[in-house]
Amino acid sequence: MAKKIKDENGNTYVQKKPFYKRVWFWLLAVIVVIGVSGAIGGNKSDNGGARVSSSPSSKKATPKYYKLGDTVKVGDVTYTLKSVATTQERNEFADDKPANVIVVTYHVKNNSNDDLPVGADLNAYDSDNNKMKTYPINGETVDAVAAGKEMDVTAGYGLSKLGVVELQFAPLVSVKQAAKFKVTVQ
Repeated sequence: MAKKIKDENGNTYVQKKPFYKRVWFWLLAVIVVIGVSGAIGGNKSDNGGARVSSSPSSKKATPKYYKLGDTVKVGDVTYTLKSVATTQERNEFADDKPANVIVVTYHVKNNSNDDLPVGADLNAYDSDNNKMKTYPINGETVDAVAAGKEMDVTAGYGLSKLGVVELQFAPLVSVKQAAKFKVTVQ
């Protein structure tokens, strides 16, 4: 509290506490100390990034993969992988001539409040971890699903050799981690 002082002329003055005796000063000081200690002790690396070891680690985290028929929710969208099969169909107008073409069929349920573009929400990787290019096939779906609706989607991919294929589903504009499926194609 401030102290009231009267001088010899009868004027009243208020004597205030010094700033270092006020509560706001000490709160500010504590916040600054916490911020500085967090900045100093937070990240020890000055190089940025993280070192990648060339030797295999015995405690390597293996990501969880879903399988054919599983239903997975990514954000407000639910994906169900229905089938992955090879096809003999080839598009005579396609620039690429892959040795094998697979047809991926999946079900999408849009639980969001906005239309959801489909057809570009799937990334596929071959057994060598190379991203596969889309391949134009009959019945390929490049469309949108309205809010609260669902549909089956078909996509084609070309690959050089058959084997394990990794499929990653995530809405086109999403910050959520993709749902990863592994399927063996023969």
